[in-house]
Amino acid sequence: MDLYIHCEETKHVLVILSVLISASYGQAVEVKGGPACDITQREDTLTVNCSRRDIDSIPTWPEQINNIEQVHDVVITFFNNSISFVTELGSVPGSHVAISFKSNAIDNIDEDAFSNVPRMLYLDLSNNLITGEVLRSEIFHGPYKNDVYDSIALETLNLGFNQIHSLDRYLFQYTPNLTRLYLNNNPIELLDHVTVLALSSAVNLEVLDLSKTDIDTIPLDAFRGLLNLQHIDLSDNRFTTVPESLSLVGSTLKYLTFNKNPIVKLDDDSFIGLNNLIELEVAENDYLEEVTRSTFSPLRNLRILHLCHNENLRYISHNAFRGLKDKWTLKEIYLDDNNLSELSPDLMPWNKLEILGMTGNNWLCNCDLANIITTQGAGSKFKPSEIPYCAAPMKLAGSLITNITVSFCPAFDKTFTSNRGFSLGNLSPRHVIWSILGVAFIALIGMMLGMLVKGIKTVYVKRIKNQSIRYVNLKEDAINA
Repeated sequence: MDLYIHCEETKHVLVILSVLISASYGQAVEVKGGPACDITQREDTLTVNCSRRDIDSIPTWPEQINNIEQVHDVVITFFNNSISFVTELGSVPGSHVAISFKSNAIDNIDEDAFSNVPRMLYLDLSNNLITGEVLRSEIFHGPYKNDVYDSIALETLNLGFNQIHSLDRYLFQYTPNLTRLYLNNNPIELLDHVTVLALSSAVNLEVLDLSKTDIDTIPLDAFRGLLNLQHIDLSDNRFTTVPESLSLVGSTLKYLTFNKNPIVKLDDDSFIGLNNLIELEVAENDYLEEVTRSTFSPLRNLRILHLCHNENLRYISHNAFRGLKDKWTLKEIYLDDNNLSELSPDLMPWNKLEILGMTGNNWLCNCDLANIITTQGAGSKFKPSEIPYCAAPMKLAGSLITNITVSFCPAFDKTFTSNRGFSLGNLSPRHVIWSILGVAFIALIGMMLGMLVKGIKTVYVKRIKNQSIRYVNLKEDAINA
C-alpha cells in the first residue's frame, strides 16, 4: 500500500504530484518527425510530457524551454518508455522541478545526470531495474563550484519496485533536504551496516517506506539521528514482533503502518515508547490471534486505530486500553473483518468515539453486546451503510446489531439500598420455617448417631466381661511332659 502524503507537506509538492499523474496517463498525438515530447504551460506550471513515446534515450530539450518566463513549477515525465540509461539532463527553468522515470528499463545512471537541475524537488525512479551498485552519491550532486559539488534540493525520492539489496553509505551526501524516501518492493531482506548508515544520514527524513522488502528485523541504530521521522510503513514483511527500534523515533513518529506480517500476538511490549503516535494500522495479518492486556497503553495520543482484516483475530483483552480510558483520545476505531465474536463492555468508553467499524465479524448478540450498542451508545457510531449483523444466537442471526435490546438481559434494581445490619425481620416466614426444620433435622440425625455409637460400645463391653479366663500352670505342664 502506497504511503499517502500528509497535509503538513508543502503545497508545491501536491501541485507537482497532481500534474505528474495527469501527464503520466494523458494521451498525446505523436507527430511524425516532430518533437519527442509535448511542452505545455498553464499559468506558472510548465509540463514536459514524454510519456508512452517508445523512446529509449533522454531527448534534448527544445530551445524554447529556456526562453519561457514566469515559470514556477516544472514537471517532466518519462513514464512508460524503454529508457535503460539516464544520461545528463539539460537545464530547465523554474524553482520547483519534478521528474518521473517510472516504468522504464533503467539499469544505469550517469553520475552527472541531475547536475543541471539542482532545483529538482521530486524524482521518481520506481519500477525499473536499478540495483544498489547503480545508486551512488555522485548521481545526486549539483553543479561543480569552487572545487566542490553543490547539493541539490531533492525532497522526495521514489526507488520502489527495483532490484536494490543495499544502499551506499554516502548515497544521501548531496541531498540534505530529503524528507520522503520510498524503498518499497525491493529485495533488501537485511538492513546491513552500510544501509543503516545511509538511512541514518538522511537526518531530515519524515516519511520512510520499507514495505515488501522481506526484512524481519531493524537494527537498533537504524533510526538513530532521524529526529524528524513521522511516518513509517513496514507492511508485507516478515516481522513476528513490532521492532523495538521504533522506540528511538517514538517522540516524533505519528503514523505507523504494520500490515501483512506474520505476527501472532500484540502485547504490552509491542508499541512501547510510541507516545506521540496519532494513527496506527495493523491489518491483514493472517496469523494475528490476540491482543492482550495493556497493548495500547503507551499510545497516549492515538486518534485513529485500524485493527481490521485480521482473519484469525479472535480475542481482545478488556484491558487492552488500560490506563487510557480516563484520558481518552481515540476518535476512530475500525475492527472490521476479524474473527471476533465478543467484546467486553469496559474495553473502552464507547460513547467517546466518533466512528466505529465492526462489520465482517461473527458477533454473538448477548447482553454484553447489547450493553455496548444500546446502553453505551456505540450503535450511533457506525456509518449508515456499515452496520454489523448478529451471527448468533440462532433467533437473532442476520439481524442488525443495532436492533438488539437489553430486554432479554437480567435487570437489576439500582434503587435498592442494602441494610446496614441483619435481623430476623429481613427473612420471610417461609425462610424461618425452613431454617427451624433444617436445624431440627440435623439435631435428630446427631442424636441417632450418638445412640448408635453408645449401643455398639455397650455390647462390646458386655462380651469382654462375660468371657471365661483359662489359667495355665507352667510347672505341671513341664512335669507331665
